[in-house]
Amino acid sequence: MNRIRSYAAAAAMLLVSMAAWSQAKQMPEYLEYIATYRQAAIDQQREHNIPASISMAQGLLESGAGKSELARNANNHFGIKCTSDWTGATYHKNDDKRNDCFRKYKKVEDSWEDHSKFLLRPRYAELFQLKITDYKGWAHGLKRCGYATDPTYPAKLIKIIEDYQLDKLVSDAGAQHKKEKPKAKDKKADPDRDQGILPGDTVEIEEKKDFREAAGMKDVTLYQDHKSGYENGTRYIIAEEGESYSSLSYFLNISEKQLRKYNDASDGRMLHKGDRVYLFKKHKYASRKHKTYWVKKNDTAWSIAQKFGFQMKSIYTLNGIPEGTPLTTRQELKLRK
Repeated sequence: MNRIRSYAAAAAMLLVSMAAWSQAKQMPEYLEYIATYRQAAIDQQREHNIPASISMAQGLLESGAGKSELARNANNHFGIKCTSDWTGATYHKNDDKRNDCFRKYKKVEDSWEDHSKFLLRPRYAELFQLKITDYKGWAHGLKRCGYATDPTYPAKLIKIIEDYQLDKLVSDAGAQHKKEKPKAKDKKADPDRDQGILPGDTVEIEEKKDFREAAGMKDVTLYQDHKSGYENGTRYIIAEEGESYSSLSYFLNISEKQLRKYNDASDGRMLHKGDRVYLFKKHKYASRKHKTYWVKKNDTAWSIAQKFGFQMKSIYTLNGIPEGTPLTTRQELKLRK
């Protein structure tokens, strides 16, 4: 029963995330940027009380998701220009004036920190009277205080925040700030935590059928933006063009490290269109109906493990092969004990 509740809770989290995701079609480069600089936004909120939703939206807008000339050549993600008190490096380009002077940074993180310090000037003091969750007030306040000359600047920020659910970064920052020192894991108490559906054919079928009702999310359409399915009792979605483990991890509420671990991708491998992405830990061995497999041309240990939904390391241990050894065509592999 504990295992069913654990799965239902995890499923509920995924349902909510994916249902929200389906409301707006996000750009892969924006998702990549959010995943990359999520912690930077959270850190700035915790350190300087700048809403993570606002700084992330500004970073996305000002830097073109890290693709702008200033971002690429000056690590400047917020379009901050030189001021009389700036003593750092500079970068010049045409903007409001010909050959305008912009601040140049050694690394992107310096740009995020400087952006926060820039907003701590007296000119923006009124913003800090607003609630940190009031992203609309902050967006309009930035324009009113003279951060940008574009009359549509507030609307653009608000749209980005709402399309990408950036307001949840604010609560994430608060959660991190309040989080106590983690206790040591009690493996005996819950050894199968985060594994999804557990071994045992009858139980797997019952849990797959009932988990939406148990989670109170029966009416939600799951993963409507992605093809999806089960293999060996573990849920997966099919990656689309331009997606990555980091971009998917943000909306699945799973860390990139954990998502890569689920998919035997801790070696840094890239995600490609059509790849399966498992959302829970795969089982140790393939299902009972897949006891052996004859290797075909272009097969790899990783592709076979993803195809049959089990852990890649088992291919090597079951067959007495040193890890990393290339497979050969027409080689017969054991997939189960």
